[in-house]
Amino acid sequence: PHGVSKLFRPLPSDDQKLVEFKEKYGLTDYDFIVTWNNRNIRRKVPGDVVLAFNQFAKDHEDKKVCLFLHTQKSDDNGTDLTEVIKHNGHYGDYKFTNGKMSTEELNLFYNSGDIILNIASNEGFGLASCEALRAGTPIIVNVTGGLQDQCGFDLEGETLTEEDYVKIG
Repeated sequence: PHGVSKLFRPLPSDDQKLVEFKEKYGLTDYDFIVTWNNRNIRRKVPGDVVLAFNQFAKDHEDKKVCLFLHTQKSDDNGTDLTEVIKHNGHYGDYKFTNGKMSTEELNLFYNSGDIILNIASNEGFGLASCEALRAGTPIIVNVTGGLQDQCGFDLEGETLTEEDYVKIG
């Protein structure tokens, strides 16, 4: 049911709208920005995202790093991220967007980060990581559902298909 828009594309770092977007969210002084765009629900493992970023930030204390999340801070079907960060987010900075975004704003979001992270426990397609790739932003994903197909994994010089994953387990 997902489509991939040509409206997601790389932008130069000095693009005026990108600069303004980064200023709006306080992102201009970071050495490295990890983005995350998912609904705050259990299968998207938002708590694990915070824990992973916290460890990354701890390992890179010499750098100013930020986890920039496009999600709601709390959801009845997910996690209270404010509490998770309070107790487990001792390193790095955490910033949230403030609501829905247009396609143009999402393109700015994807261009504002150095990578996008999607470690969902179950993912049919992975629209956000696909859009980020279109915007030229590298992805970090696990091997599940459509995420693995976005990585272009090879086996003996051939790109793996969904049938190959079944064969090799």
